[in-house]
Amino acid sequence: MALKDIIGQERAVNILQGCIAKERIPHALLFAGDEGIGKKLTAVNFVKALNCNKTVKKPGSEEVMELLPLTSSLPDSITPSLPDSCDACSSCTKTEKRNHPDVFFIEPEGDGEQITVAAIRELEEALRYKPFEGNYKAAVIDQADRMNAAAANAFLDTLEAPPPQSILILISARPEMLLPTIRSRCQRINFNPLPLHVMCALIQERSHKVSREHAMLLGELSGGRLGYAMQEDLIEQRDHAFTTLKDMINRTDEEEGGDMKELLDSLQVWLRDMAVFKATGRSDLLINRDREDEMTALLRGAALEGILKLARELYNIRKNMYFSLNEKLTRNYINLLIRKRLGRIHAGKQ
Repeated sequence: MALKDIIGQERAVNILQGCIAKERIPHALLFAGDEGIGKKLTAVNFVKALNCNKTVKKPGSEEVMELLPLTSSLPDSITPSLPDSCDACSSCTKTEKRNHPDVFFIEPEGDGEQITVAAIRELEEALRYKPFEGNYKAAVIDQADRMNAAAANAFLDTLEAPPPQSILILISARPEMLLPTIRSRCQRINFNPLPLHVMCALIQERSHKVSREHAMLLGELSGGRLGYAMQEDLIEQRDHAFTTLKDMINRTDEEEGGDMKELLDSLQVWLRDMAVFKATGRSDLLINRDREDEMTALLRGAALEGILKLARELYNIRKNMYFSLNEKLTRNYINLLIRKRLGRIHAGKQ
């Protein structure tokens, strides 16, 4: 795969290819956007293009890119051949397999799922030396917002005095959690969800047995994140969340295990549908149209205000899940919130 094969992120790819064409490579980039949207895939292929043994700028590409701002996408009428990786040379192959001597991958590790100061110090040491094989030494830092305080402060030193011929790519679904001093020293590139019709077509293309209706449902449940739609069993996850919601309302939940983050994400989709139907009465606006009857049964007597409050409260809990909340206490608290906001729906049966 190369940059030209990245689907749905044309603006981000054009910016990156423009940087190569103009030979203006920022020393630090921040790829920001939802999880599963293609940030890491783009980062890897950008590094491949930087160090590719066969990358040659086509005549005219630099001149065209000079006419455009760094953050501009290309007009449809201008289609120069922009730099990209060959995806076949030894450099591209090594980067793809994560064994290139000049490319480093850092991600959270350990029980706390954090990026430690030791990992940052090791990276700083590696970046001190000139590239061994490639044009650049590159570091791809996944979930950069998971740097602990010591790691973040140590990383600032590298950002303030970046080694020559090095590039740092920070990837984050929560860029607001990074230190402001880190964000201000990076050029930010935003990655956006794919439109529903594009998601539907891509899902059907990659899963030939999937009907259009099923592909539409996966596209809506994934929020336009292709990687998420293809790797997760979203339908099963959605159904489990609805069963849990009903059990919590009826006080029959037995504190089952499972990923709390996934549960909260799926509950937000259900609450979205409940609020939309309560406000409009239109079933055509629902995401979970195939389970409309069951959902509307839960709405009898429910207040729109309570649904919206619950959605906001669960959203705040989801944001704080990264801070190692006690799972049992968190689940009990969610139970209480759901019964408080929605439990009166079944008050006559309890």
